[in-house]
Amino acid sequence: MRTRFRCLAVAVALAAAVAAVVGQSSRYEKSLEIRTSQIPHAGNGVFTKVAIPKGAYLGAYTGQFITDEEYQRRASEDKWQYMMGLLDCAKPHTGGITVIDGIKGNVFTRMNYAPAAFQNVKFVKICEAPFVKIVALRDIAAGEELWVDYGPRYRYDFMEDPAVIRFFDDLRARRAKKSPGGS
Repeated sequence: MRTRFRCLAVAVALAAAVAAVVGQSSRYEKSLEIRTSQIPHAGNGVFTKVAIPKGAYLGAYTGQFITDEEYQRRASEDKWQYMMGLLDCAKPHTGGITVIDGIKGNVFTRMNYAPAAFQNVKFVKICEAPFVKIVALRDIAAGEELWVDYGPRYRYDFMEDPAVIRFFDDLRARRAKKSPGGS
């Protein structure tokens, strides 16, 4: 019974700490919207309604903090998940919890992966709340979709979809034409 109360106390403290930090959302978070992704078969994506400068803090990745055991249980269900692993150094601040399930999280849980040349934001994992920040890698124009790297442990099978390959090849060609020295 004591263990159960201790876990509950840790969960309440963690929720309060994260809520306090997440409550301090950046000015950019309110300028983002979810709509159909430009990437074929990707579902929804996240778009900015305002220009964002390189290095800007956009906000924090949010969702339900879950144990490794719960992560394994959910992963074995073989249904869509938005899981984000935390750094080991976060454990003292989370009561040992190392995963955020963003299925009911904020807008940042809906950003799509893109190859490195097209990524315009990145996840920055830190040891204390909010644990995962989103930062602009370059200047981002109003109307752009936010694209990120999901990390080395993510399977990128969808990148083999012919429509996705064509999309990024076309995008690469359009960028080459716009750049100085392009044909």
